[in-house]
Amino acid sequence: MRETVGELVRRLRLARGWSQRRLAEALAEAASGRVPPTRNDVSRWEIGTRSPREWLPFLAQVLQVPREMLEMAKAVQPVESAPRVLSVADFLPEGDPLAPLRARTGRRIGAGQVADLVQRVHDLRLADDVVYGKDLIGPALRELQAAVKLYREGTHTEEVGR
Repeated sequence: MRETVGELVRRLRLARGWSQRRLAEALAEAASGRVPPTRNDVSRWEIGTRSPREWLPFLAQVLQVPREMLEMAKAVQPVESAPRVLSVADFLPEGDPLAPLRARTGRRIGAGQVADLVQRVHDLRLADDVVYGKDLIGPALRELQAAVKLYREGTHTEEVGR
């Protein structure tokens, strides 16, 4: 019987003698410039409540296995599959959803709009502490879609784009 990606990550992590925190730190080093995963993220991957989809290349690098091995394990469904908790990543299209459109004819985006987006994300994170996830996913997805549309269709400097 094949392992799920969570089971595989756990087995490879334990074979190295690493804690979940140590794996998260190694991933943060490998993916410098990205928001690093936490120990809780690693735990969620291992128990199957979250998918490490965007972290597969970094997991392969850090755990020193072929990426294909992790991708094949990702396709394996747990034997006793409880209803899976969806994450925002499950609603994003494959590939890079933030890839700029070919024709950039939208409005100019400045640091002020970026600051507004940062504040809205912060507000959603605070709401996540007190609002049931099922009730928050709709507003969070609308915010995400609006931010992606603004990024893809707007014009901005390279610094603002980062």
